[in-house]
Amino acid sequence: MTVPVLTIIHVFGVVLGMGGALMSDLMFFSSVRDRRITKTELRFMRIGSLMVWAGLAVLIVSGSSLFAGRPAYYLASPKFLLKMTVVAVIVFNGVVFHRYHIPRMHRHAGHHFPSSDEFMRARPWLLISGAVSFSSWLTAFLLGSLRSIPLTYVQGVLLYAAVLAVAMSGALLLRSRLLPHHRE
Repeated sequence: MTVPVLTIIHVFGVVLGMGGALMSDLMFFSSVRDRRITKTELRFMRIGSLMVWAGLAVLIVSGSSLFAGRPAYYLASPKFLLKMTVVAVIVFNGVVFHRYHIPRMHRHAGHHFPSSDEFMRARPWLLISGAVSFSSWLTAFLLGSLRSIPLTYVQGVLLYAAVLAVAMSGALLLRSRLLPHHRE
């Protein structure tokens, strides 16, 4: 396959993955308004989740093909190395989300989750995971859109860490509005 075709496929992977993540996040937070997650909402979140994993698979296959054509170029690129770091965070966060948060949501489907102590204990971690997901997908999208970045890899990682810290802090500061507790 030619580089332009692989690039188009790669962009499709970003759109699919980021779209799935955004859809799942919006579905979750819209369900919070009535303080319960229905089985239908959970089904839509599952579809969004499948979109994320499919998008990541497309990204990995197309990205590996692009990398194979110019490995020295990519390994010397701070932008590429930073993008790989961000993708690793997306994958790790996705594994954590699917291992811990989705089963918890399934257990509470149809129930008034703010009254569940188990759900409320996990509330900060759920918000942090969502903040990491959103900010990481956005970072990957922006990095992919830029021709180059005027940063070293270390500077890029420090900037990304600052973005994550702001996103996580913001989610935690807004937790009472995003995921109200029955005692608040």
